[in-house]
Formats: sequence, C-alpha cells, structure tokens
Amino acid sequence: MPYCVLMDGLAKARQMHEAKVVFDEMMKKNVRSDGYAHSIMISAFCRAKLFQEAKQLANDFQTTFNKYDVVIMNSMLCAFCRAGEMESVMETLRKMDELAISPDYNTFNILIKYFCRKNMYLLAYRTMEDMNSKGYQPAEELCSSLIYHLGQENAYSEAFSVYNILKYSKRTICKALHEKILHILLAGKLLKDAYVVFKDNATFISGPTTKKFASAFMKSGNINLINDVMKTLHSCGYKIGQDLFEMAVSRYLGQPEKKDLLLHLLQWMPGQGYVVDPSTRNLILKNSHLFGRQLIAEVLSKQPVKLKAEKSR
Repeated sequence: MPYCVLMDGLAKARQMHEAKVVFDEMMKKNVRSDGYAHSIMISAFCRAKLFQEAKQLANDFQTTFNKYDVVIMNSMLCAFCRAGEMESVMETLRKMDELAISPDYNTFNILIKYFCRKNMYLLAYRTMEDMNSKGYQPAEELCSSLIYHLGQENAYSEAFSVYNILKYSKRTICKALHEKILHILLAGKLLKDAYVVFKDNATFISGPTTKKFASAFMKSGNINLINDVMKTLHSCGYKIGQDLFEMAVSRYLGQPEKKDLLLHLLQWMPGQGYVVDPSTRNLILKNSHLFGRQLIAEVLSKQPVKLKAEKSR
C-alpha cells in the first residue's frame, strides 16, 4: 500500500508522469493492491482530463482482474463517462448489478452529470429519483441545473419533482430557484403546483413574476382556489388591481354554482380596501339573475363606488 499512497500523492500534486512510473513499477513487480492502484490512476487521469488514458486503464483492469467494489466501479464509470463511451458505461452498470454492488453517492453523481452532458435529461431525472430513493441527497447545484434543462425540454412535472427532492432534503436552496421553478410551472400550466410554490416562498418572488402568476391563475387556475390566491397575494403585500378582480368575477359568472365564492370575494374586498370598478359592477348586475338580484344588490350596496380602474402591480 505504500506504493498507492505515494502514487496518490504524486497524482494529486499533478505529477502525472511520476505517478505513472510508480504504477508501472507496481505492475512490473506484481504488487497486489486489490485494484486500488488502478482506481487511483484512473481517477488521476480523469482529473487531468486524460480521458482516453483513463478509459484504456479501465479496460485493462476489466480484462486482467475479477475483483470489484464500488470504489473501483466508480473510477471505471468516471473514465468511461468522461470519454463518452456509452456502451462501456452501460456494461459497467450491468456488471454492478450482476455482482450485487450497490451504487453510492458518487455513482449517482457521476451518472447524472454524464446523462446531462449527453442531453439525456429524462434519464438523468430517473437516476436522481433512484438516488433519492436510496437515501442519498443530491447537491443543490446539480438539482438546479437539471431543473433548468427539464424545463427547457417541457418536462415540467419532472422539473417540479426534482425541486421537491431538493426542498425536502437537508440541502440549502438558493432563493432564486423558487422563482425559476415558478416560471417552469407557469409554462407548463401546472397552476396548482405554482400556487403552492408561490404561497410558501412569496417573499422571494419578484413583482413581475408575481403579476405573471396572478394573471395566469385568475385566467386558468382552479376556480375553487381563486379566493385563496387573492388572500395570499394581499397578505404578501401585492396590490391587487381591478383587472384581476374582473377576471375572477368573470370566472365565477361563468359558473353560477360558484355563487358562494363570488359573494365571499365581494364581501372580503371592502375590508381590505378594495372596491369594484364600474365595468365589473355592471357585469355583475347584468348577471345578477343567476345569483339572486336582491342578494347581489345588498352586497354591492356595501361597496364604495370606484370611478377609475387600477391595474395590478
């Protein structure tokens, strides 16, 4: 083992030639290292970006030895991944299965980075799911990168799953990631999930993104959650404009069975300093027969008259 310690020290000091001389001497003298000498040199070649040399050494190990463990397998995987040898990567994974060698944190990390480099983002996602199920927590930087690429591939729900893996791990989350996933969810029209993200992280969401979320939800979100979204927007200090109220009212008017939600919204508004503008008031009165004219008249009578509409901001 002194050979391995010396070789590792030389390799980490970037003295690759000297490290290789020690390795060759070990091989010439048939010094046993149970594969660790190969592992050290393969890792050293990878760090030095000598990927073809790393691949060749990994191939030599496969043909010469028949003893493997997860450390050696990881070194071989790293070499094959960095050299872009997909067939060898898959063969190494099959061998791990055959020998019942369980992957560790480094195994998953190597594979996810490799699949991302190959633009195989769904495979990277499934690998990360497997990683998480085995109890390993992926790094925030790796998750953030995968979330971005999954979003670019229109894999919106998968991106949200990666976000949740990170959220429920013990890793810290960059504040900007909450806004990034919110944009992805809005692009995928996953508005209920977007609401959960917004509600939990409203203080980290910018004004323009808040406006984008609010408009999208009022237009197409779950009608049963509209009032909850209104209250959440208000509680985080967002000034709700008449355009959002008009969208909400129009949604309710389209489904008369939701009259209780409309009435609740109209009753909630005055206490928070909001009023119904003339155009929205006229729209409600025009459809008051759907909800009961007297009841609507009573609710609107408690609303101050607003002469000029405001935009949400």
